[in-house]
Amino acid sequence: MKRRLSIIVSVCLLCGVFSLYAQDVPNAVKFLPAPPKQGSSVQYINDYLQYAWGKLQRSTEAAEQASADTPLKATTYADAFSGIIGLEITEKTTPKLYTLFDYALRMSEIAAETPQSYYNTERPYVSFSEHTLVPTLENTYRNVGSYPCVQAMAGWLSGLIMVEVVPALQDELLARGHAFGVSTLISGYNWYTDVTAGRHIGSALLAYFHSQGSFTAMVAEAKKEYAAKGGPYATTRALTRAEEDSTETDSTDVDQVIPYLSVAELPDGYKYLPGPPEEASSVFGYDISQHMNGKATRPYSEGKQAVEDVNNGGPEGWCKIYSDAFGKTLSESATPQLFELLKRTDPSANAATQTAKSGYLRKRPYVFLNESTAYPADEDHLRDTGSYPSGHSSGGWLAAMVLAEINPAAQDALYARAYQFGQGRVITGYHWQSDVDDGRLVASAVFARLHVDEEFLAQMDRAKAEFSGGSTRINAVETATEANAPVYNLQGIRVEGQPTQRGIYIQGNKKVVK
Repeated sequence: MKRRLSIIVSVCLLCGVFSLYAQDVPNAVKFLPAPPKQGSSVQYINDYLQYAWGKLQRSTEAAEQASADTPLKATTYADAFSGIIGLEITEKTTPKLYTLFDYALRMSEIAAETPQSYYNTERPYVSFSEHTLVPTLENTYRNVGSYPCVQAMAGWLSGLIMVEVVPALQDELLARGHAFGVSTLISGYNWYTDVTAGRHIGSALLAYFHSQGSFTAMVAEAKKEYAAKGGPYATTRALTRAEEDSTETDSTDVDQVIPYLSVAELPDGYKYLPGPPEEASSVFGYDISQHMNGKATRPYSEGKQAVEDVNNGGPEGWCKIYSDAFGKTLSESATPQLFELLKRTDPSANAATQTAKSGYLRKRPYVFLNESTAYPADEDHLRDTGSYPSGHSSGGWLAAMVLAEINPAAQDALYARAYQFGQGRVITGYHWQSDVDDGRLVASAVFARLHVDEEFLAQMDRAKAEFSGGSTRINAVETATEANAPVYNLQGIRVEGQPTQRGIYIQGNKKVVK
């Protein structure tokens, strides 16, 4: 406890005023489903079979990485990502980078405390009176709730944060962040359900971080340190002309909607996601079970909401879906800056799923089972398209993350609605549960990458100013020289070129008089 407080104090001193209270972080009890009780449910059986699978991996090469990934220490995560970014990360030599890992871990532990104590799920090795891959930590966690998995949460969150620091390596960083969840299955400290929840909470934490003004400065300082220390991937790879010409948008009106990120700039889900489960696996058995459960709910309110949500994508749809949770009517006329933000982020959510969709070309549930959906109108044009991962779920989760950054007080309600929206794809029969779960991860990867884009950051500031009634912060930007940094007026609106009127502006990290 003393160490946690000292870390939080040091971060506050380093980064300025920070609202770091446990009640402020996302509360998973309010937006994620409860873990399964031990017994005969299909979800629990899947958890058990994944635990058994993990034990079998302890005799393979994967055991070495799993063992190294198990300790909940900042050095665990710093060491894991050092080899990827080509620079050793230590508390002494790279304090700015190291602080990000320390912060991600400590806040993950805080975010896990409420659901861990609320559900108090028994850990696998305790349930079966067996040993883990790393026995020295067994007594430490014996009486600590298993749900959610902190290792998976901090690992995925660290990968997302590092995408902002070294975007040129985004796919490799995300793959490594995802691997922490696999490692804890192998070590025997958590169930599969714990891991899935941990990654989703980690994505929610990233939006929470960005709602706190000082986090952007932390990332900016880490980027500077990485470049100053000779990090070999300090700049994002420039697109070739062929790549720029080949990029497309999934928007229905490409002339008006220009996404902040081109397709070539998006994280590639085919490279960092594990892919859909094999049909003989326990995870696919759980997919089948969730599909059957979803069909059973179709006559009820949850099923009717799922059908209504089918046509509620895009910025207009997100405004309709999230206004109640946000606590304010959202629309193009009522909140034009926020609407513009949603309009230009939305195409990337689905676009970022396309490489994995086409690479795996997984059959959708209604195609695989040769049955009808709850919304037949979409069946023909989606019949030959890939199911994994879910683009709708990605879009819904990304919109919730964007809105949660603007209004963190509403984050739990927003994620609860986003979770419901994603489950609607299971209920209607258009996606498997694993499609939806990983669609949410795609959204968080896109969210992280968006925070490298200056146009997105500028528009986010405008949306925040609109929401707060005019006050805003100006994001720090990483540029070759201050003289070349974009210029913003005090309302957070970017000035094209140099200002033509005298006044005070923000350029880079400084106020300047023009």
